[in-house]
Amino acid sequence: MSVRRQNGSALILILIGVALFAALSYAVVNGLRVSDGASSGVTRERADADMSSVMDFASATANGFQQMVLSDERDPNSIVFTQPSDAGYNTAPHDFKIFHPQGGHVTYQEPWSSLDDPSETTATDWYFVRNAIDGVGGSGNEVIMSLVRVPQRLCERINYKLTGSETIPSETGDMDAMFATGASPIDSTNCAACEGKASLCVSNGNVRVFYYVLDRG
Repeated sequence: MSVRRQNGSALILILIGVALFAALSYAVVNGLRVSDGASSGVTRERADADMSSVMDFASATANGFQQMVLSDERDPNSIVFTQPSDAGYNTAPHDFKIFHPQGGHVTYQEPWSSLDDPSETTATDWYFVRNAIDGVGGSGNEVIMSLVRVPQRLCERINYKLTGSETIPSETGDMDAMFATGASPIDSTNCAACEGKASLCVSNGNVRVFYYVLDRG
């Protein structure tokens, strides 16, 4: 056999090996996505990492809020959620700004900047509203932080953390009106699953919302 023929055979074997490795890698990646039941194409590991990040920030914000109320004797209604990207962030006074080093000292955390699923519109901003949730707190409004348009897989993992079930309650209320603007009440008519719950991920169609009560009214 000639040297040229031997070299040609070796090259063919190398190309076959590369093709097989690529096919195997593709199968492994897609196998992981199917095996963990990620209907949105997001692996459970990625969803759990995002869930931890979201829950940690919500907890830190709640702790900072309560610290300002109890230690600094702030009126809960006077605390503001001016973000570092907002025009008035660096304008004094800063005492009542929860995300300012001279205020509540909580480090603001942007939601993820890229889509977890190209088929979904993903949340890019936190909302902070004052609205009443039936069965939570007294007769006044709760102080609520929320993410509107949460990817399905993340919503499932948040609820698993909170309730032990990945079920996402389906509601009839306007998610933006309840959790982004506070224009609609969060009651048994608009969000039955929210009643008595200080934190949950709920949906109306494909619009999923995670909310977290910072202060009970």
